[in-house]
Amino acid sequence: MTCRRRKGFSRKVGFERTKRFLVIAMEGAVTEPTYFEAFWPPRESEVQIKLVNNPGHKSHPKEVLQRLKTCFTKSYDLKRDQGWMVIDRDAWPEQELREACTDAGKAGFRVALSNPCFELWLYLHLRNMRAFSGRHDCQNKLAGILPGYQPDKKGGYEEEALRKGVHDAVRRAELLDTTPNEPVPPEYATRVYCLMRELLPYIALPVD
Repeated sequence: MTCRRRKGFSRKVGFERTKRFLVIAMEGAVTEPTYFEAFWPPRESEVQIKLVNNPGHKSHPKEVLQRLKTCFTKSYDLKRDQGWMVIDRDAWPEQELREACTDAGKAGFRVALSNPCFELWLYLHLRNMRAFSGRHDCQNKLAGILPGYQPDKKGGYEEEALRKGVHDAVRRAELLDTTPNEPVPPEYATRVYCLMRELLPYIALPVD
């Protein structure tokens, strides 16, 4: 199991690093990495991102958690770094989702869960919440407003539009999260805003 690294951040034996890391393990192998790579902090920032690879496209929440645990065992320390799971409600049984969230919390990790899917988070960068009939409807509606996004291809969408709207997404997502203490939001909501709040102070965004 490996972690996705940007050039210039490999560590030498005996080197004491001064950076803190947000280590992100994701359910998706394309849409989510494409998004977070658009918000990569500059090299001089005190906070950096590490994306945990998902080469086998293993998307079960417990598999995401295991990849995160493995990555921390090898390279990171919860005393200074944060571990995040980015997962979807999708069609996973609620009990399995709750167990994965509970296990993540016990391990010291945080969970950014989207109900029904990560694409809701992308949608909120561009529009206010609307009623969706499910995950596929959300993805299709996103395709109508995000240039380059195709539900069957996932990647290749226009990242700059999302960079411009990220503060709107944080605001809209927080308003949607009416049950923040529930592991699995019963209504449409996305908690990726919690992760982005940790990251946004360390990145440069477009100015209108």
